[in-house]
Amino acid sequence: MAPDEKAPAAQDRPRRSLRWAMLMQYATCGAVIPFVSMWLVDRGLSYHQISHIIMTSAGVLLVAPFFWGMVADRFIPLDRVLMWVNVLGAAALVVLSQQHQFQGLLVGYVAYTAFIFPTFHLINALGFHHLYRPESSFSGLRAWGSVGWIIPFLPISLWTASRHEAGLNFVLYLGMGLGLAMATLCWFLPRTPCGGRKKTAGGGHPAYLQAVRELLSNPNYLVVLLSMFLLSGSFSLVTFYSPPFLEELGMARPWIGPAQAIGVVFEVWLFQHQPELIRRLNLVRTVVLGCLALVVRNLMFSVFSDLWLLAFSYLLAGAFVVLYHIGASMLVNRLATDAVRASAQTMMGICSMGLGPMFANWMAGRLAAMSGNNLRPVFLFATFLAMLATLLIVAAHKSLRRVLQRESTPENGRPAAE
Repeated sequence: MAPDEKAPAAQDRPRRSLRWAMLMQYATCGAVIPFVSMWLVDRGLSYHQISHIIMTSAGVLLVAPFFWGMVADRFIPLDRVLMWVNVLGAAALVVLSQQHQFQGLLVGYVAYTAFIFPTFHLINALGFHHLYRPESSFSGLRAWGSVGWIIPFLPISLWTASRHEAGLNFVLYLGMGLGLAMATLCWFLPRTPCGGRKKTAGGGHPAYLQAVRELLSNPNYLVVLLSMFLLSGSFSLVTFYSPPFLEELGMARPWIGPAQAIGVVFEVWLFQHQPELIRRLNLVRTVVLGCLALVVRNLMFSVFSDLWLLAFSYLLAGAFVVLYHIGASMLVNRLATDAVRASAQTMMGICSMGLGPMFANWMAGRLAAMSGNNLRPVFLFATFLAMLATLLIVAAHKSLRRVLQRESTPENGRPAAE
């Protein structure tokens, strides 16, 4: 049997542990991130103060994703890096749960994001490393992350329904437990060697910094980075300000989680059809479609007040995650070499978790303060950012297509799915 015929079966062996890892990692994050803005409101903070906390944590994420990606590429196997960041993230939640003043809340949440937020890109890099054809099989793996994201919603909804007066400290305790469970699971993941330490044909190690420079000089990679900057800023406003806005409009707190789950359930369904959609439209057009979904979604929150309509707008947020975020990760995986593959994904984290949210939340704080703690201008600004990113990807469509066509012929001579 030819090597390329045996490879799929060999690469399929770790899939079960990868599915569990994807599910557990997203459950760990989903227990805290969708509810943290309401938790901060309960602690007496204004939207201006909350935006300052999120902006500062985003500033730390200018460094943290790249740092953890470099560690995984050069020094410690990726599966072990995931173990340590989850342990440290759980410890940060212990500290955060004890804080009641602005300064302590700022420090605690910044520490939590520095450890946990890079896991989104690290877990993607782990999946890409062990999948034979990521373009066709990653969507199915990533769908388990969406399932994991909504698993904490049920216990949180039951808790807030039965113990509304107790507040949301429960979400931090749940996040701690899930983080430690994920760290334990990392012992059973397939070992993922440091890609940047693989020897070249001449017997030496590839020049890591040179590979990074080449990546950053690639105009197509820079287009994806800039679009991620704009769209991640826009989506950050969706993530952190939609839940308290829905509560302001009259949605009962126990229903905030289920409303968000509408979009995540749609994500799971859409992940199953993403490979076919990419084959029909191509990868770049699929990414553009995801951009448009976020434009419409933010525009709805800027204009409408009907709770049912806004709850079902989470379908568009789910479409954005599948079509743009995962599509952009696939683009980057195609543009990066083995020596910097984890770093290429985590450099996306510098924009998606650092620069983009930092800029967007700085503006959100100013807009909320100028409008008397009104969130409508915040969502309108988010719409503007998403529109700019859509225009950018459309303008670069032909260049991105040419690169994908040039690099999409594997050893067997058949073009890979775009």
